[in-house]
Amino acid sequence: MSEKGTLFDDEFLKRLEYLSLVANNMIPGHLHGEHRAKKTTSSGIEFADYQQYVSGEDTKNVDWRTYLRLDKLVVRLFEEEADLPIYIFFDASASMGYGVPAKFDYARKVAAALCYVGLLNQDRVNLVGFADGIAQELSARRGKHQVWHAFRFLESVEPRGITSMEKAFKGFFSTRRRRGLVVVVSDFMDEAGFSKGFDMLRYFRQDLFAVHIHSPEEVRPDLPDEVLLEDAERGTSQRVRVTPALLDAYAEQFEEHCEEVSGYCRKNGWGYVRSTTDVPFEDLILQVFRQGRFLR
Repeated sequence: MSEKGTLFDDEFLKRLEYLSLVANNMIPGHLHGEHRAKKTTSSGIEFADYQQYVSGEDTKNVDWRTYLRLDKLVVRLFEEEADLPIYIFFDASASMGYGVPAKFDYARKVAAALCYVGLLNQDRVNLVGFADGIAQELSARRGKHQVWHAFRFLESVEPRGITSMEKAFKGFFSTRRRRGLVVVVSDFMDEAGFSKGFDMLRYFRQDLFAVHIHSPEEVRPDLPDEVLLEDAERGTSQRVRVTPALLDAYAEQFEEHCEEVSGYCRKNGWGYVRSTTDVPFEDLILQVFRQGRFLR
């Protein structure tokens, strides 16, 4: 894992500036709060339509010119912009400390980059570290000047504990959070199964973008004939004899797990990208942008 205080260095900041330029070119109207939904109300900024006046309604929006011309009482309707918040969840369980570079460091860089672009885009962004529930949370922020608060928060979190996405999402969204975009950066290695966590997001009617990361060692393990495997989250260990058949079975199970996560997202119309930690984080962020879900 990176030494504290060096995760977001000058090189990282240069890459962020590059990403912001790319986002600006890819998305017309960038920096104008693209994550906004419009609803029709009796008050607002932009005129939308007319509707028939109903007895007892407030008369302040009656269009008297139309009444004089057509002898009909109609009221003006307006479009009101409503923020759609972005909730960025990054996996802070103990297993994320695995790999070179550590999955946790990579996840924090991805979270930082998405947070940076969201803040530039004038979206309200929450940062949430989770393990067996919510580990740490940075409340909603907006505007580029909040970037350093986000970086300091990300550097303060340490990976520990087991993974329970179901418990984390239930605890977070049970407190009457607004509907928005939930970005989850994780290896999705949840002992109870990732689907229980995803089901919880469906229950709270949240939109999801899953960023699935793993280390190259997890995809292609290079192991001696006999190893002592340790569960990073439970602390248990088991001696295992490694054979070609065992490695083949592992590779099959690993790909099946990744396809299950991807398939669940496709089925529900959610975004999904996958990467190993040896891929530059900005390349992964560009994959997110190309799906047209994070910026819209």
